[in-house]
Amino acid sequence: MYLRKLIVSLCILVGIILLLSSIGFWAQQNSEFHTKRNRIANQMLSEFISLRADKQRLKVWLAEYLLTDDANTGFRDTLFARMQQQLHTLDQLAVRDQLYSTSEPDLQLIMQQVKVISLLQSNLHTLEQALRTREIAAYQDDIERWRTLISLFDKFQDTDLSELLQQAIAEQKLRANSTETDALSAVQQVQHTMLLISLGGLFFAIYIGWHLSRALSRPLQRLLDGTKQLQQGNFDHRIDEQGPAEFAELARQFNLMSGYIADFARQEKQSQQATEQRVQARTAELQQALAQLHEAEHRQKQLLTDISHELRTPATSIQGEAEISLRGKDKDSTEYKEAFGRILAASQQLSRRIEDLLLLARGEERLLQVNLKQLTLSAFSQLATNTIQQQLNSPFQLEPVILPELAANHWLLLDSEKFASVLRIITDNAQHYAGNNPSLQLALTLNDNELKLELSDQGIGLNPNDRSQLFQRHFRGTNARHARPDGLGIGLCIAKAIMEAHDGTIELLPNHPKGTTVCLCLPLFSGTQHENTDY
Repeated sequence: MYLRKLIVSLCILVGIILLLSSIGFWAQQNSEFHTKRNRIANQMLSEFISLRADKQRLKVWLAEYLLTDDANTGFRDTLFARMQQQLHTLDQLAVRDQLYSTSEPDLQLIMQQVKVISLLQSNLHTLEQALRTREIAAYQDDIERWRTLISLFDKFQDTDLSELLQQAIAEQKLRANSTETDALSAVQQVQHTMLLISLGGLFFAIYIGWHLSRALSRPLQRLLDGTKQLQQGNFDHRIDEQGPAEFAELARQFNLMSGYIADFARQEKQSQQATEQRVQARTAELQQALAQLHEAEHRQKQLLTDISHELRTPATSIQGEAEISLRGKDKDSTEYKEAFGRILAASQQLSRRIEDLLLLARGEERLLQVNLKQLTLSAFSQLATNTIQQQLNSPFQLEPVILPELAANHWLLLDSEKFASVLRIITDNAQHYAGNNPSLQLALTLNDNELKLELSDQGIGLNPNDRSQLFQRHFRGTNARHARPDGLGIGLCIAKAIMEAHDGTIELLPNHPKGTTVCLCLPLFSGTQHENTDY
């Protein structure tokens, strides 16, 4: 019921708006119509007055010419040209005025003005012919010349032109006043009509608003009280299901929602209590385990350090004594020297093991030492492709590798395991910062002394202000922090250290139009390869 009332009220309001729009459009058209009528009438009046003034100027010129025989004929020609243009303009305005006539008398008045304009055009043509210099010279007597020419100004075809022009101007003034009055009357009529309709629409809107607000206030107040109860945590509160059908249904749904929220709140509270208990227990376990882990790590590092320092001194002594014994001149026995040689070898092996223990105690930097082996270009290409493919997650795809022409006599010195770590680092970064384009492109190029591997993505790209710091430990660029706040910023630092250990380089470049290209360069060797040779 309430919905039907609302729809009817809205339809009436829309009807009033459409009516006001229609009246506004009609008012604009009506006002424009009368404004154009008034403008044309005023223009015709102005042209008639200008024509009369120019005709008087022409008469003055004729008197001057007859008295002095030395008048300016150029001024005469200018007056004729201007009067012709004025009559032409009047003729065009009269044609337009016929289109805006509003009654039969108005049209007859316009036609009367057309006749006047036609008669004046004929008179002007005759007058122009008569006032030519050779026509004036044909008259022998000045008095005859004056009377004949002046009569052309005032009489034409038994018509008093002065009186006719004066009457045309007077009628045009009346018509201009009439059109202006019609325009003002039309505007006032439209204003009164729109005012009445606006007042009626305003009163109707006030009545509808008062009626609807009265029907809405009580149900909405009940709903508002119910929401306040829910906000305060009283989920058992219920509102009365009465009033119009729409509000009764809304109250019923509100009560159902309150019941669901109350049940969910009880379950959530129980679950929260159980979760808090489990979290407290697990936190205590983790804290205990973390304390044990820190203690074990401390003991391990301390043990490694102690063992390393304890073993270094005797190993150094053994190595020194063996070297001294081997340099002795009085010890020529082959067996004696072989024994000391074995002592030296054992001590050197012991020193290397101790250095390994010290690496574990000192940190990750010493772990970046590489074990270089010869590797063919085909094997390198297969290593790079397989490593990157294994690192990619769905839906990322690697575009076909662009292979250079592989020369059989070219090879690399590479620690395959460490270089695979570099490939995994840059592939992982490309996946994290690839954005919405899960496509990577791998390219291999080479020249006489260098092999270049390029891995390109279409991701977030580089900030030019960050490029100088990208390989610093724990530094992360602006774009990288926005895309992935949880990064540690150590991958590129490790990759750079490994590449430098291979006498190679790593560089990050913009991939136009967007994205990043990682460029890895390794020294390229040529010549005969040596099987199973370490460097």
